Amino acid sequence: MSKLIETIAAKTPLEKTRADLAVLTGVTAKDDFAVGRGDVIGVITASGLARRRSRATMTVAFAVDAATGTVDDATVFVVGDVLKNSAGVTIGTILTIVGNVITLAANAAVAVAIGANAFGSDGSQTAKGIADEGSDGDGDTPIAVFIGGCLDESLCLRLDATAKTELAGSSRVGGIFKF
Repeated sequence: MSKLIETIAAKTPLEKTRADLAVLTGVTAKDDFAVGRGDVIGVITASGLARRRSRATMTVAFAVDAATGTVDDATVFVVGDVLKNSAGVTIGTILTIVGNVITLAANAAVAVAIGANAFGSDGSQTAKGIADEGSDGDGDTPIAVFIGGCLDESLCLRLDATAKTELAGSSRVGGIFKF
């Protein structure tokens, strides 16, 4: 009789130093929203469920009266998201996403320049933590999220200056993000 033994590779810790001081909390990742380990997480205001922070930088501008624009990472959005600019003015509602090209249900209501950011408007555009676990987006899924600690910044995905500010954190020597 033989026995199958499953081996699981050890995961690289996100904690850079003093794992005992890291603060983890449980949240639920929303159905249809994949979350990767190390992703900056936002929380949907209406449901309290988590998803990747819905913010991306324009690489091809949205022009007024045009329905398409391109962002650096469209995977942070889903069809149906209402996009806004940095002033909180609605750009439009996403109809389709192909690669990083976003097509709106109608023409853009306002222009968004190359290098400017487009934001989701469901609350998830604000950083609330960093995922220690991922979810494939199949069903509402409990995941662990860091809300404090000294993490390896190279393992934190889409951790830009505004996310650092929203998380009340900063980059430190040795590649540490402390928050």
